[in-house]
Amino acid sequence: MGNNKIKLNNSQLSNYTHRLEDLQNTLIANNHIDGIYGDGKNLVNNEIFRIENDFADQLYMRRMYMPKDCLVVSAMHHTEHFWFLLKGRILVTTDGEEVEHIAPCFEKSIKGAKRLILSLEDSIFINVHKNPTNTKNMDEVEELLYSMTLEEYIKKEKIRKEKEINKQAHGRNNSSSNWRRHIRSWRNCWRVNWWKKKTP
Repeated sequence: MGNNKIKLNNSQLSNYTHRLEDLQNTLIANNHIDGIYGDGKNLVNNEIFRIENDFADQLYMRRMYMPKDCLVVSAMHHTEHFWFLLKGRILVTTDGEEVEHIAPCFEKSIKGAKRLILSLEDSIFINVHKNPTNTKNMDEVEELLYSMTLEEYIKKEKIRKEKEINKQAHGRNNSSSNWRRHIRSWRNCWRVNWWKKKTP
């Protein structure tokens, strides 16, 4: 599990992701054919690949039903999280490495991973994500957690890093202004005390 990490600057991993995106784009271009689903903009949720969403305090759970002999190109996740196979058997390919999972089992999903999943039996697959704002708006949840392409993933991650840097810089500014306020307050207090001592 520990060797499963995605490094975007590693050409081998990047090439694997690009190959998966080529497959995804081919499927999207042929989604008029019966049995091929997806538009590249939204997660597939239909009568074949049924998705159920559930929420608990600061947690979001996504349950997907995968019929036997179905192939799924996953979205890219923006967080590390755990997934659980409750029923069935699946073959998961990540960075060219194939691993067969037999229910019941679970795995840690690494941030940035894009996977190819083949259901060898009827399967139920669950992702559990943090949901710090407790939103139940699925557009917000999906915007926060998923990207459909590597380009979208890199763009979102860049924006997040910039926001984090700005937040840290703002926090430092607040911290220094708090110190200035405390020093001013201490000076004023000292002046008042000094003046009280001086006055008869």
